[in-house]
Amino acid sequence: MSWIVDLQRLLREQPCVLVTLNLISGSAPRDSGSRMMVTAGEVAGSIGGGNLEYQATKMARGLMLNKQAGYQEKKLYGLGPALNQCCGGAVALLYEVFDGSLPPWLEELQLAFESGRPVVLASCAGTPASHKMVITPENGVDRSVPNEVSAAALALVQRPGDGPMVTVEELGASAETWWVELIREERKPVMLFGAGHVGQAVASALSPLPFSLTWVDSRAAVFPTDLPANIRAVRTSTPLDLVAEAPPGSIFIVMTHSHELDEDICFEVLRRDDFAWLGLIGSATKRSRFVHRLEQRGIKPEKLDSLVCPIGLAGIRGKQPATIALSLAAQMMTDQKE
Repeated sequence: MSWIVDLQRLLREQPCVLVTLNLISGSAPRDSGSRMMVTAGEVAGSIGGGNLEYQATKMARGLMLNKQAGYQEKKLYGLGPALNQCCGGAVALLYEVFDGSLPPWLEELQLAFESGRPVVLASCAGTPASHKMVITPENGVDRSVPNEVSAAALALVQRPGDGPMVTVEELGASAETWWVELIREERKPVMLFGAGHVGQAVASALSPLPFSLTWVDSRAAVFPTDLPANIRAVRTSTPLDLVAEAPPGSIFIVMTHSHELDEDICFEVLRRDDFAWLGLIGSATKRSRFVHRLEQRGIKPEKLDSLVCPIGLAGIRGKQPATIALSLAAQMMTDQKE
């Protein structure tokens, strides 16, 4: 999760204020749980932009100058006349001041998150000092917290598919002081095969979007040296192995330098029953040829219906790499929306 990485990076170098949007009433520019990190010279993440973010950044830097590490403050904002934003709702922001060191809960959260286990972060917003707990199925909870908080946290851990946060009703009397949320990967896994001109443009287009990209090619020196945290470059002479290693629900994009390799990758993907989407660069003629060959190799016609080729939205025309990448990114955001 990007805010965990950003907060760790910033705290290794300087004091920082973590700003969390932790309550919404009515319309708001971002979801509950959105975060931004504010230092003296940098802002990472976002709670929605506009005047809300400007005022929050200003307040965070004031707290950084005037408050000790560990201090926290919760502040309510109306988004209508008070901030001159058209959303019209109201939000509560939780400000937490940190010095230039990593708090134990952050390292614990990172380890639990990387392990793939369900993990819940419980934050107490009703005390002068920041207080957080990392809850997994293995470690349970601190019994000093209210019973309804413990029960809600364990319920989220045990039913992680039901939602990222706990309702006010579940928290009962503790709703005003506790924030309990499931920490989970927000990015959909994408396997991009091919690092040619179009592959380069596609990786660039997808990098700021909610995808976790594994970028695969067999050639040397094709990957940029400075990749964002959500892109993992894999140089390998056996790219088919990466198809089997991809997690369930992965999106596959195939655009290698070899039509034969493209076909083999599509074959391996179509043999899986758990992929989310398969896109192949090329024309309708290429798709027709691939469908014929793949059917001869044993892929059922109903499975072949899921092979998307050409890729991209029909209304966006052009063969330049950047245009193809834009069209594909728009198609993926449309097809993959929840």
